[in-house]
Amino acid sequence: MSSHPDYNQGMPSIFTRIINRELPARIFYETDEVIVIADHRPRAPVHLLIIPKREYKNFFEAPADILNLLNETVKIVAEKLRLRDHFRVIINNGLGQEIDHIHYHFMSDRGTDLLDYITD
Repeated sequence: MSSHPDYNQGMPSIFTRIINRELPARIFYETDEVIVIADHRPRAPVHLLIIPKREYKNFFEAPADILNLLNETVKIVAEKLRLRDHFRVIINNGLGQEIDHIHYHFMSDRGTDLLDYITD
């Protein structure tokens, strides 16, 4: 698998365009399956988006292995920011969902000193 394959099956979401490096983003963490980026309209001092690279419209369309991947990535991000007991995760499913590509919002009012982006 190449590092940034085109996961698009039709019109790509803004997240797929970021994954494919068609749009810029501040990347905090990335693997072949997931990307974690800074929210461009943060609602907390730490506001990251945890996004699977494969597009699924919402929580109910995402298979269990993708939800597990997102949950495990929450743990990785929390560990990297030393926030094991001080963060929240929000999943918008229809209500409040602006982009039809499942993603988790990871937020905290701590950990900004450990935010180290791979790209800015």
